[in-house]
Amino acid sequence: MNKIKVAVGSRFGLLSLVPALAFAQNTGGNLPLTNLNVFLVGVRSLMGLVVPILIGLAVIVFLWGVLQFVFHADDSDKRSEGKSFMIWGIIGIAVMVSVWGLVGFLQGTFNIQPGAGQAQPGPALPVGSV
Repeated sequence: MNKIKVAVGSRFGLLSLVPALAFAQNTGGNLPLTNLNVFLVGVRSLMGLVVPILIGLAVIVFLWGVLQFVFHADDSDKRSEGKSFMIWGIIGIAVMVSVWGLVGFLQGTFNIQPGAGQAQPGPALPVGSV
């Protein structure tokens, strides 16, 4: 029964993202998804906020594994659990840094500058007497 709930919930979750993926929905925010440039700039700005937090959590998981490995050196079960935490912490750090680098690589490949999807100021109006 639990697997059914997870399967149904994940499908509804994915279906809720379909309008954003199809670039069909503008929520009135300051970053409408109109082209690849705007999409990549949005992903980069989101990752700039989220990735450092996730890397910090992965480092904490790694350090937790190190502490378990060192403090429970006499218990083989706790040592293997510590090894597992260390391995998953390293994998998490590697994946997040590589994804962050991939977005930077795509921006460099397509010559996309940060802030390129934002509105630019219009021309200045002439000032004078009427």
